[in-house]
Amino acid sequence: MKILKLLVAFLAVVTVFTGCEDDVITNYAFQDISAPQNLTANFDIAQDDSGMLIITPAGEGASTFTIYYGAEGSEPETINAGETASYTYAEGEYLVRIVATGSTGLTSEYSQLVTISFRAPENLVLTVDQSAANPSNVVVSAEADFVTLFDVYFGDETTEDPVQFMPGESVSHEYEELGDYTIRIIAKGAGVATTETTEVITVYEVTSPLEGAPNPTEKAASVISLFSGVYSEIEMRTWRTDWSQASLTDIDIDGNATKQYDELSFVGVEPVSPIDASSMTHFNIDVWTGTATQLRIKLVDFGSDGGFDGGDDSEHEVTLNLDNGDFVQGSWVSLDLPLSAFTGLNGREHIAQLIYSAGPAGAATVYVDNVYFYDENYMSLTTPDTAATVPSADAGSVFSVFSDSYTDPTGVNYYPNWGQSTSYEQIDLSGNAAIKYGNANYQGVDIGEEVDASAYSFVHIDVWSADYTTIPFFIIDTSGERSVTLEVKPEQWTSIDIPLSAFTDQGISINNIFQFKFDVQHNTGGVFYIDNLYFHN
Repeated sequence: MKILKLLVAFLAVVTVFTGCEDDVITNYAFQDISAPQNLTANFDIAQDDSGMLIITPAGEGASTFTIYYGAEGSEPETINAGETASYTYAEGEYLVRIVATGSTGLTSEYSQLVTISFRAPENLVLTVDQSAANPSNVVVSAEADFVTLFDVYFGDETTEDPVQFMPGESVSHEYEELGDYTIRIIAKGAGVATTETTEVITVYEVTSPLEGAPNPTEKAASVISLFSGVYSEIEMRTWRTDWSQASLTDIDIDGNATKQYDELSFVGVEPVSPIDASSMTHFNIDVWTGTATQLRIKLVDFGSDGGFDGGDDSEHEVTLNLDNGDFVQGSWVSLDLPLSAFTGLNGREHIAQLIYSAGPAGAATVYVDNVYFYDENYMSLTTPDTAATVPSADAGSVFSVFSDSYTDPTGVNYYPNWGQSTSYEQIDLSGNAAIKYGNANYQGVDIGEEVDASAYSFVHIDVWSADYTTIPFFIIDTSGERSVTLEVKPEQWTSIDIPLSAFTDQGISINNIFQFKFDVQHNTGGVFYIDNLYFHN
């Protein structure tokens, strides 16, 4: 009876609280219930030919662990968190299964294959993966026959406890100082004898980037690009004015064009025409430096007269310091600067100069990529809202591959299987068919016959994309394949006529064309649409 009264009282309290707090109801008792997470186990083998394995499980939120030893006739054993368990095995392989139980009764599992052998481990192979971009970081793994576990010593401490890992696992380590280090690994079985090997590595200073800057992800229609391999770029007068104090080298890093400024004090950058950034919200520049401790970015607006020192110029410089954590050395950093931070600018309609400076002056090397303005509030289209313009070329002078306006060959394959990630869909835009290629890396079109295009002057294509402003486009002939770059206006149909001489001038015949190819492996994963693909005069 007392229990019933208490229950009624509890329900009454709950009713009162829920009645008073209709707007927000939070269940504090049960909102964070979850099974144990991040299960691991430390295994230690007694090296006395006994076969005893000592197991210490761990896991976040675990109260108890039930260990299934995997040996025939063995019984599971339950221990509390922080305790160890042991089992004596005969030689063989065993799958140890550990079930962690939390205070709520929810469980999680962890399994590990364990080898028990009284022979000394054999055929030990040590693998050290050292990051080229960050040589202070290493990942160590190993394999051997007749091994139960590995101990690794990284060699950077006088008194060092080994780090243990199991076969099939790896461990990482970060060195704090430059220099040579001997990594020592010991393979252990259930016997007294062990097997070990070493490898010497060098932790060196990285003075230049070994990989290009990551591709930016802003939608092309929201961007005014000065320098980037991803977007169409405005025309630039110079990336180093005569009054600059720095040297400039155009370099290629793993296929990515990059500006390298050495002995940088300051450098001026100028477009051919002033930039109207009034609709933009941010200025982005990707930098890599191993020496600069300060970076400064200045924007200069020449005013409505468009000329320097015309009386209406304005400028503002943003300062970034290494000590403040504004950037880091030794890796690419995207300096994504709100234009609202450039408070000294009276306007942003006539930006005619950018000035980069670094400290210590004259002693810094800075690498630059992905220089552009963008609008973070831009609402992007994801699909065309209209069809491509109906072509006007006379049908008698056209060989069509895909178009509602002409007759296409029956054997065309718009989605041949070339192992691509690209998806294919034929869509309808107000009664007009178009092709959608999604998740693109590369994509072919197989005409189904060999076309003698020598009688034609152009190949035409209409392209729409919110993701690409450049698409490499290939003609494939029995004599080889050559490409041109399609310049695509973002989020609108771009109608492109390509002179066939653009291909023949590259030393290819066009007498036996049988395929086309689009290759966007420089920026995979985007979507583009095509229509009206044909040869014509």
